[in-house]
Amino acid sequence: MSPDTSGDVAVVKPYYLLGEAYSMGHAEFEDMDAPPEEEELDISPFKDSARWANIIAPKLRSMAGYADGGHGSYQDHRQVAAIHAGCEEDEPAEADLVDASDLYSAIVEAYDTGALDGWEGTYDPDSVQHFY
Repeated sequence: MSPDTSGDVAVVKPYYLLGEAYSMGHAEFEDMDAPPEEEELDISPFKDSARWANIIAPKLRSMAGYADGGHGSYQDHRQVAAIHAGCEEDEPAEADLVDASDLYSAIVEAYDTGALDGWEGTYDPDSVQHFY
């Protein structure tokens, strides 16, 4: 069965988005003090905050290609065209049609990795390029 392509299809560049999400997470947590050595780094309490719900998560959903409409910001699922790395200038660009929620999961994982690296004082945005 072929995917539904009726309506708008967002076009995204996942490899750029992963790096941007990593940098966002890193910037959010780089000034925080790391917990004592015996405690494991955990950002899940942050994801219960109003800042996550009202600012960060909607921005990450927008980056993943969610549509904006109805109640909430960028919560409408849709298919997105994920352009392959190195194909931006091709006409037509080679891309895969994927669900925005799949891309969102990879973007959140990149954000989380950046946050943990920021907390630990390291910076390696290339470490997230394999997430999608």
